[in-house]
Amino acid sequence: MTDRESPRVLIDRIPFAEGNIGEEAILAALLQDLKVLGVTDISVCSNMPERTQLRHGSEIKVFPDTFCRLPRAPFQVSKVDLVIWGGGHMLQDRSSRLYIPWVAKNLLWAKWLHTPRFIYAPGLGPVLKRSSKMLSRWTLNGSRRVIVRDRRSEDFLTEIKVRRNVLRTADPAFSYATPYDDQPHRDTGNSPLIGFAPRRLFYRVGSWLPVSAQLAARPENPRFDCFIQETAAALDVLIEKCGVRMRLIPMDLGPNPRDDLMCYRLRSQMVNYGAAEVEDDDPPLEEFVRRLSELDLLVSARLHGIILGLRFGLPFIGLDSDGKIAHLAQSLGYGDYVLRDEEFDRDRFIALVLKVLENRAEIQQDLLRQGQALRQAAGRNRVELQQVLQELS
Repeated sequence: MTDRESPRVLIDRIPFAEGNIGEEAILAALLQDLKVLGVTDISVCSNMPERTQLRHGSEIKVFPDTFCRLPRAPFQVSKVDLVIWGGGHMLQDRSSRLYIPWVAKNLLWAKWLHTPRFIYAPGLGPVLKRSSKMLSRWTLNGSRRVIVRDRRSEDFLTEIKVRRNVLRTADPAFSYATPYDDQPHRDTGNSPLIGFAPRRLFYRVGSWLPVSAQLAARPENPRFDCFIQETAAALDVLIEKCGVRMRLIPMDLGPNPRDDLMCYRLRSQMVNYGAAEVEDDDPPLEEFVRRLSELDLLVSARLHGIILGLRFGLPFIGLDSDGKIAHLAQSLGYGDYVLRDEEFDRDRFIALVLKVLENRAEIQQDLLRQGQALRQAAGRNRVELQQVLQELS
């Protein structure tokens, strides 16, 4: 790296601003880390560059991450001092066999061009194909640091024999700081406020097509319609018998899968739809976090809804489709608070909601303590990044 005021950094992957709140939180946490470390020459690859620029500031440079710009990728990688690669759920071939080659392309260019690489605490797996495992190993080996967010990802690295410079910390979203992080919870008394963050569930093994093409083209799993009906009926019971208030919270407003449409679909199946508000105004990330602080319970099919809520000790019930939420809940000691989509039962769900609401003060204190520990663990991401930047200077 040449002697200059700031190293040149390229932040790559998962569509950081395609409407997914979790991915935006990861990017925001990384940008906060870089600001603290004095890095100002920052470029970001994004599937929605205009949105990235709008929501994360004009001081960063944004490159469209599209097929048409593939020929320019080597040039962009060659002009930086460090490629930082990360996101929520990386290196998996369950949704599409093309996923790993696509998300790893800039890492591969960096390896060929001898540009240093830093793996910024993603989740890894599941990787099913032998060829995908070989590509994953070749892509990650030689990185200055390979940081992962959880034990399952660490086990995957062991399986594919990536052992050097490996560290397990916590998801970067845990370290994302807002002005509301120490805000005390406001007691809602006899009218608890429940947030519900749905998604298109019943994960299925994909094909060679990109994920967006599969979601748009293939017929929906018939079990999902049953799931929506059962969930709507359960929410009606909770509203009528327990006086709860409902907020339906879309966490991914990207072109696909459009969680806001899932919210409206769920609301349309409810008898008491007037008691369910859909928050489809696409709030800034800080405002989204503030709204989480108002909830008594979050029912979430999105992992980062739970992660962002833990700063408040927000009690949760997870709706799991691919194992990520179940893994986090088990690590917290709340594995029984997760329902698999294919095993969803209306009565069990209602009983679980009532159990959480009855014990929410105790649960909140426990989750608040664990959330603080995870925030400290995520702070290691910045420490390791600082060390790598010092190595390059």
